[in-house]
Formats: sequence, structure tokens, C-alpha cells
Amino acid sequence: MAQAGTAAGTTGRIVSYTVIYVPTPEFADEAPYALAIIETPDGNRLLARIADAVDSDGLRIGAAVAHDHDDERGPVFRLA
Repeated sequence: MAQAGTAAGTTGRIVSYTVIYVPTPEFADEAPYALAIIETPDGNRLLARIADAVDSDGLRIGAAVAHDHDDERGPVFRLA
């Protein structure tokens, strides 16, 4: 799978999110996990996983996030 580039240094806010409890086989080892649409300060939007956020009170629309790392499945952010 080709990647569009790295999200290193990217910050943003959650525009929408969902928690995946029944994943596709590729993500079975991560379930449950949060998947969010993130809007960056320049107005771009991207889809990314939010690490360690499923049981967090901070997982909400408008929450600040920061890029944590990229892996073979795409970008991963953390609540800021």
C-alpha cells in the first residue's frame, strides 16, 4: 500500500470519530481502537487511529491531538 507521506509534527482537532470493536482481519490485534477524522490547523483533514483513547474521557469531538508515529497501517495520533 502506498502512503501519501508522513504526518510527523502534525497536530489538529478531532472532527468526528468512531470506536471499532469488530475490525477487519488486518486490525484484529488492535481492537477496540478509535478511528478519527482530524482537521489540521491549515484546514486539511486526514483519517487516523487515536492511540490509547478508547477508555479515555478525552476522546471527543474537538479534542486536540498530536501525531505519535506512522506504521505500516497509517498514521497514529495521541490525545494532546
